[in-house]
Formats: sequence, C-alpha cells, structure tokens
Amino acid sequence: MAVQKGHSGFVLLLDEAQVVRDEHNRRAGEHPLSLLISSVVALQKAELPLGLVLCGLPTLTGNLLRARSYTERMFRGEEIGSLQPNEAREAFVKPADETDSPVEIDSDLVEIAVEEVEGYPYFIQLWGAELWDAADAAGTIRLNRPLLDAARPGIYQRLDLDFYDPRLATLTPAEQDVLVATADCDYPPLVVGDLNAAISKTPANINVLLGRLVESGVLYRIRKGQYEYTAPKFRDFLLRRTGKTQIPNEPPPPEADAPPSLF
Repeated sequence: MAVQKGHSGFVLLLDEAQVVRDEHNRRAGEHPLSLLISSVVALQKAELPLGLVLCGLPTLTGNLLRARSYTERMFRGEEIGSLQPNEAREAFVKPADETDSPVEIDSDLVEIAVEEVEGYPYFIQLWGAELWDAADAAGTIRLNRPLLDAARPGIYQRLDLDFYDPRLATLTPAEQDVLVATADCDYPPLVVGDLNAAISKTPANINVLLGRLVESGVLYRIRKGQYEYTAPKFRDFLLRRTGKTQIPNEPPPPEADAPPSLF
C-alpha cells in the first residue's frame, strides 16, 4: 500500500526493542522476536521494499543472535551513547533560543546542568522542563544557578518516581534484593565477587538473579563477572531509596562513563 501511494518503501521503527525476546526457558514459550525476523525475511525475499530498525538496550544484540543465527547478516549495528558535552550544551540551550518567549540562561548554569545530566538525552529534557516551570512559577525569564538549586529536589523526586521506581517495580523481590545490595559495592564496575560478600545468597543464586536483571534491562554485562547499570545515576537512586543518601541540593561529582546503550 505504501508503494501504491507513491512511497519508495516502508520502514518499521521499534523503540525499546530489547523487551521483544523469545522465551527459551520454556518449551512451549512464545517467540515473538523470531516471528518478527522471519516475517521481515519472508517479505524481503518477496522483494517488498521493507526495512526494520530496532532500538534498545545492549541486551538487544544478544536477543537477536539467540533468536536467529543469521541476524548478524541482517542488521548493521550502530552504538548510540550519551551526548558529548558540546552536544549536551546545544540540546539544553537551543530549544530556549527557538522559543517565542524570551528567556536568559546563565553560562554557569549550563555548565552545571551539562555535568549533572551526564549527556543523557532524557535528563536534558527533564532538567530543562523543570527549570522552565520553576522560572515560570517564580515569574522570571532568567535561568540561573539559584533557580537550579531550588528546583533540584523536585527534579530528583520526579526522576525517582517517573524513571527509576518503575524499573524497580517490575522486578521480583529476590531480584530487588540483589539490585539494592549492589549499592553497597564499589562501582564502577559492579564485581560479582563483591556482591557475593555483600548479600546472604549463594553465588549460584546470585548469578541467576544477575542474569535476570540483565534480561530486565537494569544491568549490563560488560565482561565476565562485571556489570554496570544501564541507566545513569542508578546507584545514587538505590542509595536514596535505602536512606543512605538524600536528594542532592548540590550537583554530585561526575561518575565514570556509563556503558553504551541503544536508547
């Protein structure tokens, strides 16, 4: 139908595609990813102009390889990480430049915000939106450091409720226990040996639960026995949740680079 209407073809774009995965642990399990790939292959063999773009966490690559052995020939992988500082500055400032409403942004605020958001696009949107609302509530058109200091508790409260809590809520109690225990370990990276010493579960049980956390998209395995969180500042959230730290009033020190993700 797309071609009949004069288009060159059709591209199917799927975000958060890491959640589409086959159930390999159950003989009668569902296999939605295999079905999707097989359907696209069949249509392409029929010479229909169809493309498929999948975007998701790094676990997506493993899901594809387990679904079909030839997927490395079907897809071209592109690694999308956090924005570089100059890119984050532009993303933070440019929308204000293009709005009809006059607004002034102090340069020191921009530098603080860029350091805090760690190049993560959603955080740039969140910090910008909350600062905009704070400026509107204060009746000012100037975004500066005192405004950010006043808005920061609200920013982190929203971050916890909207971004982090839902990720934790989808986990089983045992998975939550392991994830919360990771906050007591040195980081980055998270070393399994440290976790074995921090939680009263057997190493075998911990390894199983870590695998489930990877499947859930909360952790990312960087190499054997070492993991990192897929979301930035996640360890800070876990420490806040356990009452070991409070919502910051000042920007925290920058962490090491987060693992690449395909958001």
